[in-house]
Amino acid sequence: MKTTPVRMIIGIGTLLVSIQVVAQNKDQAKDQSGALKSSSCKRENALATVRQQIDFSKTFDDDVARITVLIRAADLIWASEEKQARVAYTDAFDLAVRNFKEKGDAPLREGKVFIGTPDQRYKVITAISGHDRTWAKKLTEQLLKQQQEEAENSARKDASREVKTAERLLGMANSLLETDRIAAISFARTSLAYPATMYLAQFLYDLAAIDKQEADDFYTQALAAYASAPMERLLYLSAYAFGAARDAGDMPGNTFYRVPIGFTPTPSVQRTFVQTLLRRVQDFIADPSVAATGTRTPDPNEMWLALTSLQARIQQSLPDLAPAVEAAKANLAAQLSPEAQRHLLSSIPNDTPPSRTFDEQVEAALKNSNVDNRDRLLTNAIIYGSKAENLDHVLSVLDKLSDSSLRQPIINWISFDRTQQAIRDQKFDEARKLAARVNELDLRTFLYSRIATESLKLDTDPQRAREMLAEIVDAALKAPKTLATARAFLAAAYLYARIDMDRALAVLAEAVKLINGIEKPDFSRQFVIRRIEGKAFGSFGSATTPGFSPDNVFREIGKIELDSGLKQAVGFSDKLLRSMTTMAVVEQCFMAEKPTKPAAKP
Repeated sequence: MKTTPVRMIIGIGTLLVSIQVVAQNKDQAKDQSGALKSSSCKRENALATVRQQIDFSKTFDDDVARITVLIRAADLIWASEEKQARVAYTDAFDLAVRNFKEKGDAPLREGKVFIGTPDQRYKVITAISGHDRTWAKKLTEQLLKQQQEEAENSARKDASREVKTAERLLGMANSLLETDRIAAISFARTSLAYPATMYLAQFLYDLAAIDKQEADDFYTQALAAYASAPMERLLYLSAYAFGAARDAGDMPGNTFYRVPIGFTPTPSVQRTFVQTLLRRVQDFIADPSVAATGTRTPDPNEMWLALTSLQARIQQSLPDLAPAVEAAKANLAAQLSPEAQRHLLSSIPNDTPPSRTFDEQVEAALKNSNVDNRDRLLTNAIIYGSKAENLDHVLSVLDKLSDSSLRQPIINWISFDRTQQAIRDQKFDEARKLAARVNELDLRTFLYSRIATESLKLDTDPQRAREMLAEIVDAALKAPKTLATARAFLAAAYLYARIDMDRALAVLAEAVKLINGIEKPDFSRQFVIRRIEGKAFGSFGSATTPGFSPDNVFREIGKIELDSGLKQAVGFSDKLLRSMTTMAVVEQCFMAEKPTKPAAKP
């Protein structure tokens, strides 16, 4: 890997001395607003510390690590030193461009799961957009123009690159929804020049949770943009129109969408979508040569599948269009063999609870003569169709599995889900018993931390929370020295910081010691993978794990014990962790005082 030429090297010893000078005073009383009041917690000291991290990042060998530090530093100093912040953002973007040219953004494979690799260019643009929307838009246009020129000069069109571009733009849009809706919609609108993806439907739902009318208006723009696209792209707009959790076609990529609570589909949106779909069918019947070509399923098959999937909903909400839908289905069916229709019917997504009871699903699965299929059907019945069943009854079905290696992963899955529900129902004792069944340290720690967090909100006596935190620490002390164990210590320290700072610092010291013994510790992924992998099938999910990152823990510590937080931060041997946790500790010092001078003009 290439490294950026180093013009100024800061020795580790110098860095430690500088930070300790900033943190030498132990006066840490809080003012009436709750902000930390300390002679060391001053904006000028915090600025000096962040500047040191910018210079220190020049010694990094890894571009992504340096980009991460530059983005965070620029964000912190923007209000006080905009000119220097712009330099940091510019350096980060240049590094991101170089990183993409050298490494690209191909996903990483973990077993049967592909984990996306973030495109650092879009990561920098997203950060810039939070301060300067115009600059971010200019960089985006520059990036897209360059990509278009490369495509025109290429002998073969890279369809996957077009899809990734749409995903990156909508990813930026989603991350900006809460802070800058205008910028978010602008990026989303730019994505309409590229193929539709499942990111589009989720963006619409997330926008609707904030402003339903604005989401409906954007949906109309998206439908106009994709009205003539291959059906496998147009049908990414089917879910939002009917408030469904799944798309109505055989899609290149699919997921269960997060539909906002109380979401009600808009009749005019539904009508426009169905009319567009019917018009496509009419065009095909009149001239089969006009059908666009997808990558998975022929357009006529996709049309028939979509109309079949949506027929019941259309009859309920748009009864006047039901006869036209029935006629269109019949015309398409005339051109599909019975075998093709059966195959398509088997792929219709089901976003509603199964019509059969749990016992009926188990009985049907046991009649399947194929061992692998029988295990697949039993697994699906347990993890998707047993929510209302007694847990002991559900677990008794595990003995019927041919593959005994599936047993514990299934127990982990259903115990995880039931623990989450018990937490929502504020049944914390039941939640603890269920969480104890999960043998994966990452997931069990996450569940314990959630139980502790929620119980602390309701219970003035923190004893139960202390007991759970003690269980986390005891398990971590006996566990292998891995990132999962480190996350366990971090989660415990994060929660102890709210009830027992001395204990929090002691646990945090254990975390730092353990992390220093791990080669290339990477905490950038804020989720853990849930998986059940059989011989011929797999079920996968993920759980977000807020509070498990070193940054979040040190930020929490810094609110109360600034000096102690800084001393522990400089204990990291990993340069990225040292810089990020140091900035996390001093972050609240930027709120302690107002800037002494106005920010510089661009």
